[in-house]
Amino acid sequence: MNASAPTDVPWYYSSNPSLVDGVSDHHLALAAPIAAYWLLSLFFHYLDTRDWKALERYRIHDSAEVASKNRVSRTAVVWAVIFQQVLQTALGLFWLSAEHAVVPDHTAKVAGIFQQLSRFAGSDEHVQPILSRLAYYIYWWAVPLIQFLVAIFAIDTWQYFLHRYMHMNKFMYRHFHSWHHRLYVPYAFGALYNHPFEGFLLDSLGTVIAESVSGMNTRQAALLFSIATLKTVDDHCGYRFPFDPLQMFSTNNADYHDIHHQQIGIKSNFAQPFFVHWDTLLGTQMTREEMERRKHSNKTKTE
Repeated sequence: MNASAPTDVPWYYSSNPSLVDGVSDHHLALAAPIAAYWLLSLFFHYLDTRDWKALERYRIHDSAEVASKNRVSRTAVVWAVIFQQVLQTALGLFWLSAEHAVVPDHTAKVAGIFQQLSRFAGSDEHVQPILSRLAYYIYWWAVPLIQFLVAIFAIDTWQYFLHRYMHMNKFMYRHFHSWHHRLYVPYAFGALYNHPFEGFLLDSLGTVIAESVSGMNTRQAALLFSIATLKTVDDHCGYRFPFDPLQMFSTNNADYHDIHHQQIGIKSNFAQPFFVHWDTLLGTQMTREEMERRKHSNKTKTE
C-alpha cells in the first residue's frame, strides 16, 4: 500500500483486548442491553411516579388508565422480563461458546481495499494518496455504517413479518402474543413482557440473524443490541416527548406503537423497533388521527 496511506484509527476504535477491563467483549454484548433496558425503564418509571403537571401534556395515557385497563400486575411483568433476560443470556452464552475471538488485521484489510481501488483508478502517483484516504474511510466508516443499516433492516423485517403473523394466526396469538397485549396501556419496563417462546423467536433469534447477515463484529453487535433495546423501551414508555432523540429518530415511536396496543389499532402498526416502511408499503399503518376518527365513528353508531 502507498506510503502516504493513513495508519491512524478512528475515535470510536479501541485496540484494548476488551472495552471494559475484566469483561470480555462477548459478555459485554450480553450485559449491555440488559443494563440499557433497566436504566431507561427506571428513568421512565420515576417519571410515572411523579405528579408533575408539566408531564401531563406529554403522557399518552393517564395513570388511571394504566391501572384500570392493563390485565397483568407490574410485579408479574418484572418477573417475566427478568426470566426472559436470563433465558436470552443463557442462549447468548451458548451461542458465544462456539465463537472464537479473531483480531482482524486492519492494515491488511485497508490495503486490500486500496488495491481494489487502484485496479480501477490506475497507479498515477497523484491519485494514490486520494485512494489511500478513500480506502481508509471505506473500511472504518462506510462499511460499518452499511453493516449497521443492514442489521437494522434485518431486525425490522424479521419483527414485522413475525409480529404480523402472530396477530393473523389465531393459535399463535392466543397462546403466545396475547401475553404482550395484556398491557393495553404500555409502559417502559413492560417492553419485553412476552411469552418466553415469543421472546426467543422475535427478539433473540432476530438479533442473531441481524448480526449474522450484516457481518458485524462483537463490539458492533453490542452497540446494535443496546440501541435496539433502548428503542424498544422508549417505544413503550407512554410519553410523546418532542425532545426525545429516540422518538426524533423515526416516526416509529411511542405514540405510533401505542396505537397498536389499542383495540382499534391492534391489526395495524406492526413495524418495530426502528422504521415504518413495511407498514407503509403493505398498508398496515394507522395514524393517531385515523384511530380517533374510527373511535368517533364507532361511538356514533352505538348511540
